[in-house]
Formats: sequence, C-alpha cells, structure tokens
Amino acid sequence: MTHMPHSLLQRQRSIAKAVLRGFGRNPLVAAGLVTLFGLGLLGLQMRMNVSSVAAPAPADQFMQSVATLDGDLGWNQLCPAVQAQVPRALVLEQTGAQRLAASEQSVTLSIDYVGDHPRPGGGQIRFYVATAHAPDGGVGQKTYIVKTETSGCVESVE
Repeated sequence: MTHMPHSLLQRQRSIAKAVLRGFGRNPLVAAGLVTLFGLGLLGLQMRMNVSSVAAPAPADQFMQSVATLDGDLGWNQLCPAVQAQVPRALVLEQTGAQRLAASEQSVTLSIDYVGDHPRPGGGQIRFYVATAHAPDGGVGQKTYIVKTETSGCVESVE
C-alpha cells in the first residue's frame, strides 16, 4: 500500500498538465497550483507510509504464522492464559510436522483478512480465509474466526 496505483498517478499528472496549460499565461497562479498539488501528493504519500508502518495486529501475525507454519510466531500471539494451557513445545512440534507434510506435497497457503467485528467486552472477532494451493491446480479453502482480547492477543481460533 505504499505505492499509488499507476492509473491514479497518470490521471493526477494529466490533470496537473491541463491546469498548467490553462494557467500558462499567469505563471504565479500556475506555480501556486503546482505547489498545492505537490503538497497534496506529499501528504497522501506520508499518510500511506504512516499507515503501512503500523504494526500488524497479533491476530494478523497469528494467521501469518499459520500460512508460514511458524509455531514460535503463532505461540507468541496467544494470550497468557492460553499460553499457560498450550505448551510452546507442543505448538512447535505440531507446526514442524505440518511443515514437513506441506513440503512433501508442495502445498502453499495464503491468508486473506476479511474483516472484524468489535466484541462487547473489548477485543475483536476477526475473520480470515485460508487458501491452500496444490501443484496440480487444486485449491481448498477454510474460514478462520479469531477472537482477541482488549490487548489484541489471540484468545481463541475456530
């Protein structure tokens, strides 16, 4: 999201050229418009960079750990109460076995964030779609519902 779509950038350039042609007889007005246009683009770019720098939500990182089969990353996103119930070693063992099976079958997994809904007591219910891609073109999908606490940590996954 840090780059502007090519067509939008082309459209802005053509608008700027039209404005310059229209005000070509008055260089002071044209210079002012170009400055305003440039400041607008700079502001848009800065806003896009700031939003892209924000740290991903723990639920997003958890789902990334599902896609990459990174048990350590996933375990670190769990709420402390869940971590106390699910030993890190067990998570690492299970993801290791899944990673081996996936590599043997050459299956890749992608995760798409669908949306979220606030929980009355705080936290969110976040929705994702995981898509498995097999080398023969086969595709399978699964929906994940991730519940988070107010702090953002992952409370449960369905």
